[in-house]
Amino acid sequence: MKNATLIFSVLLAITYSSLAQTPHNCSEILALTPAAASGVYTIDPDGAGALPSMSCQCDMTTDGGGWTLVLNYNHLTGTNPALHVFTDSLPLQDRTTLGFDESNTEFWGHADTALMNALAYDEVRFYGATSGHSRLIDFKTVHAGTVEYFKTGFGSTFGISTDFTALAGHTAFLPAAVNMTTYDKGNFAMTDYPLWTGSTYHWYLGGYDSFCTYTRWEVDDYPCSTMPSTFHQIWVRQSNSTGLNDAGAFEKQLKLSPNPANQLLVISYQLPENGKGELNIYAATGQLVFAETLRSNQQQINVSDLSSGMYVVEVTSAKGVEKQKLIIQR
Repeated sequence: MKNATLIFSVLLAITYSSLAQTPHNCSEILALTPAAASGVYTIDPDGAGALPSMSCQCDMTTDGGGWTLVLNYNHLTGTNPALHVFTDSLPLQDRTTLGFDESNTEFWGHADTALMNALAYDEVRFYGATSGHSRLIDFKTVHAGTVEYFKTGFGSTFGISTDFTALAGHTAFLPAAVNMTTYDKGNFAMTDYPLWTGSTYHWYLGGYDSFCTYTRWEVDDYPCSTMPSTFHQIWVRQSNSTGLNDAGAFEKQLKLSPNPANQLLVISYQLPENGKGELNIYAATGQLVFAETLRSNQQQINVSDLSSGMYVVEVTSAKGVEKQKLIIQR
């Protein structure tokens, strides 16, 4: 099994090095390679922008997969390390059980608002566990206010209590019990009371309270006189259906018909004024299997030589790079 996983990871690396554009997030990776396993991948959240390519943790199984990890804190009881804000990288995941101190490692921290804004996403998942009780926070939300708040640091999560979906393991009172809201927490929007029921159930990391004996690490509780071990995670996902909704990167005009295809495939694409585009088709392994110059807005090609399976059709023009999944089925 380990060898198979290693081989598959190598094939994925070949795939992404072969494509002209590094994937922007885990949703796009999963859309391009539906069999992609959970693990660490390379993404470039803003494409040709100022941010560098970076490693990220992808969850390709929970609720259909495609989740990118943006906050990860595994905190050990009795310790109070400072939070860490990532500006040009993302936290990775190591331990997923309680009782470990991961402070000052690549597994400890959360993305700042500039990085969150560069990531294309429209869905957020909260996951939290604590040694203080057995309840588990595990839910997703498309609440627009929360999505915008985490991207900008301005606003709040007001309204999330009625706009969420509990996942299989969710047993917590939050977010349904949320009855209070904080605003404009900037780079600490994800750590400083994004979920809050007054003096009862909180999501809070490393906070101080003059009434409490210990620093507050809270998961659906308010352990003012103790400091339990806690585990907080936030994941984001883009466009549940395809993960290829790269807002602002280019106007989507590439269409494939029929898809699945058998012998003949019609490529529809609105060419730029220079009237030319480069068409490439890649196998799931990243191998270039077809290349042609597009010279009309609708062009028919013969794909009868391609084996059954999933491919990536890529068109590069003055407008940018656009990709679509293609299924060959016989």
